[in-house]
Formats: sequence, structure tokens, C-alpha cells
Amino acid sequence: MRNPWVHDDVPDDTGNGYDGPVRLLAAFMWGSLALLVGGFVLLSGAGVVDLADGGSLGEVVTGVVAALALALALPLLLKLLAISRALALLAFLATGATVGRFVLAREPERFRALLDARDQLVENADSLGGLFDFVDSMSPAVVDGATAGIDVVTAAAVAVPVA
Repeated sequence: MRNPWVHDDVPDDTGNGYDGPVRLLAAFMWGSLALLVGGFVLLSGAGVVDLADGGSLGEVVTGVVAALALALALPLLLKLLAISRALALLAFLATGATVGRFVLAREPERFRALLDARDQLVENADSLGGLFDFVDSMSPAVVDGATAGIDVVTAAAVAVPVA
């Protein structure tokens, strides 16, 4: 006896999909997952739902929901790519903007810290550039001093007899 939930009920003549309870189960699971993730993204972006104010649990929830949203959008994007590249690009940009806005709304302090680090990096790069300019300006004197030191060492080595 075959289990219809495990075995594929694909007709041999059409070959374009599943029939029976497998299709119903797949539609239910994909639909409920899409509603759950989409609803959470929309409600969280609107500020209605906030599972964690901060900490590692909030970051994990944000990462998991963003990854699920992108994973749910991928089959749609691939289907649109078969229809039109422009339509797929538009859907890709809209999906990226929606998920990006969701992540930015959930983790604003992380992005503020990233912007502060960027400003500090720019200041450090300016001081590092000043250091490179200083080394470039003193390099002829250093080369002259190093060659003079080498000359002194070789002259001393030649003057000392080896026993």
C-alpha cells in the first residue's frame, strides 16, 4: 500500500505537477509560512510587534526572519526571471528594500555603531595618510643616514684585523 503523503502522485501523461493531498499540503505549508513571515515583517516594521528590545535574542529573531523572507521570495524571483528580467529586477529591488528596511528598523543601534566606526576609520585614515607623508618627506634623509652607517660599519670591519 502506498502512502500518498510520501509518494509523488505525478501523472505520467502531463508531468507538470503534483495531484491530491501533496499539492494541498504544499500549498498550506508555503502559504502559512509566507503569511507568518510576511505578517511578522509588516507588523514589526510598523512597530506593533517587538519580541525583544535588544540583546542576542532580538538579533537572532531579526536574522532568522530576514533569511526566511529572502528564502520565500527566491522562488517568486526565479519565476519572474523566466517571464521578464526587468520585472524580476524590480521585484528583487523591492524585496531587498523591504527586508533591508525591516532589519534597519529592528537593529538601529547596530547601524549607528557601524556609522560611528566608519567616522573613526576616516579620522584614522587621515592620520595614517599624514604618517605616510611624513615617511615620504624624511625618506631621502633616512636613506642617506643608512648608507652612511653602512659605510662606517664596513670601514670599521676593514680596519680591524682578523686574528
